[in-house]
Amino acid sequence: MSICGVDKRYLNDSNFVSDRESKNPYKATVADLEIQKDKTADFRVLNMGVSTFNDASTSYYHQSIGGYHGAKMRRYQELINFQISNEMTQISQRLEKIKSEAGVDSLFLGLNSLNMLNTKYLIYNPQAAPLMNKHALGSAWLVSKYKIVENADQEIAAVKLIDPAKEVVVDKKFQDQFAGITLTNDSSAKISLTAYSPNKMTYHYQGNGNQLAVFSAIYYPKGWNTYIDGKIVPHFQANYVLRSMVLPKGNYDIEFRFEPKSFLTGQIISFWSSLILLLLIAGILTKKFLLPEKKQS
Repeated sequence: MSICGVDKRYLNDSNFVSDRESKNPYKATVADLEIQKDKTADFRVLNMGVSTFNDASTSYYHQSIGGYHGAKMRRYQELINFQISNEMTQISQRLEKIKSEAGVDSLFLGLNSLNMLNTKYLIYNPQAAPLMNKHALGSAWLVSKYKIVENADQEIAAVKLIDPAKEVVVDKKFQDQFAGITLTNDSSAKISLTAYSPNKMTYHYQGNGNQLAVFSAIYYPKGWNTYIDGKIVPHFQANYVLRSMVLPKGNYDIEFRFEPKSFLTGQIISFWSSLILLLLIAGILTKKFLLPEKKQS
C-alpha cells in the first residue's frame, strides 16, 4: 500500500491551501481596513462581531482585547471574567439604544477596564466601520492619587469603583514604592509613548516634582526591566493588571525592555558552545591539511 493511500485517510485536498493563502489566513474586513488607517503606535481593539475570546482573527491585524491562546495569564483571565465580560454586556445593551453619533460618545462611559486597556476601537459588525472610543486613556497617563488595598480581591473589585484617569489601585505589597514620596500637583506634566515594539517600549516624560504614571501595558515581572536614561529603576503592578511607577521630576526617557535571564543565559551558552565547536573544527582541519604527517619508520 502506498504512503499516499495511507495519508489520504487523514488528509484530503481541502486540508491544503496555496502559499499565498497560508501567508494571509484572514481576509481584512471593512472594520479592519478602517482601523489600519490609524497610524497611532499603540492601542487595542475590541471585536464583538466574533467570539471575542475564542477567535484569533482580530489579533492578526490589531492588538486585541480578546483573541485565543492555550496559555493565558491568570490575572488577565480573571479581569475578563470579573470585569471585561460585564462591560461588554453593558456595551451590547447600550448599542441597542444608540440613535445618533452623540450616543456613541456615551457608549464607553464608566467602562473602567476597557478604557484603562486603551480600547480605542469597537468592532460590532466586521463589515461596518468601527466605533471609536474617545474615553480610552491612551498608552500612558498621570494620576493624582492612589489607593492602597489589602489584597488582590480588593484590588480587582476597586478597579470598577475608581476613576482610572485620576486614581490608581495598588496592592499593599507594593506600598514601599511610595515610602517618603509626596506627589506634586503639576498640570503641565506630560508623558507619551514615543516608540513601540513587543519587547521594548519607550516613553518621554516631562514634569516638576514626583508624578505617578500608569502604563496601559500588562504587568509581568519575569523579564521586564525599566530604565530611566539607561539606569534601571523599579516599577510595580497597579489596577490589577497594569504597570505603574513613581516618576521624579525631570525631562527624560523611560524604557521597558524584555530581558529574561533565561534568554540571556541561553545566548551565552549558545555563543560559547558555537565557539568551542568552531575551534574543534578548526583544530581538526589544521591537523588534517596543514600539519605535516609523521613518517612511519
